[in-house]
Amino acid sequence: MDLRLKKEVKLQYDRKTPTVMANYGQYKVAYNIKKLFYTSLTIFAVSTPAFSENNPVIHIVTEHLPPYQIVSKNDNITGFAVDIIKETMARSHYAYSLNSYSWVRSYKLAQKKANHCIFSIARLQSREKLFKWVGPISHVSNTALWALKGRDIQVSSLNDAKKYTIAVNRDDIAHTGLMERGFNEGEHLYVLDDTKSLVNLLITRPEIDLIVADDITIKFRTEYAGAAIDELQLIYEIKELPLNFFFACSTETDDKVIAHLAEKLASLYQDGSHKAIMDKWRDKLFRPNL
Repeated sequence: MDLRLKKEVKLQYDRKTPTVMANYGQYKVAYNIKKLFYTSLTIFAVSTPAFSENNPVIHIVTEHLPPYQIVSKNDNITGFAVDIIKETMARSHYAYSLNSYSWVRSYKLAQKKANHCIFSIARLQSREKLFKWVGPISHVSNTALWALKGRDIQVSSLNDAKKYTIAVNRDDIAHTGLMERGFNEGEHLYVLDDTKSLVNLLITRPEIDLIVADDITIKFRTEYAGAAIDELQLIYEIKELPLNFFFACSTETDDKVIAHLAEKLASLYQDGSHKAIMDKWRDKLFRPNL
């Protein structure tokens, strides 16, 4: 068959089967796209095997706890502890995500999932084996019992507080620490799942006698409830329950990750960066005179 006849046969075939030819063209384009995608994916996997194995993404969770962690209405997270964590991660070779949830959700995530970490968390004896501890973020002071001003509440020892009903947040230092010291849910403790409701509960529920908070966050908790700090009175400092905030990760996280993050966090103390960040937030890290 000569060339002219071949062209004529092809032309007739194309005219008779336009749908077939169009489908073939679409199939060929789709095939080439898939081929390019899988080729690119293979090249990425071969060239960066260490990224997923040795440099995992670290998923960091926290809660709204001003001035340590301040979550704005648009979910932007700032604060003293946030600055410490961000600087630590900037010095590391890990990518990371940072999200704020309720304390209960953050606490559970950081216990159960590999490469999940949490701040700011108090280091208690009962928590020691629940996490791998990276290092301290801040050394605050003692927690304290607070009541509405004008209430006749007498507490001269921690044991005296068992005469009253104390509202605490589930799984936080007050809940865990007081349970360790003989306080029981339903008898001495009224347990909340919502951190933001603590002061509001004290104000609106007369059966709640006391709440537990440190002397830095109490001002911000009170303001969030739409109240003033001078509406409250400090009843008793719980010296048995020191509040030192830490950065910690799940026990499923590789020890090499923990060691690397611990080294980077420690470097903030060594070169003065931790003090510089503290100085930046110092006006909000205060002890009220009540």
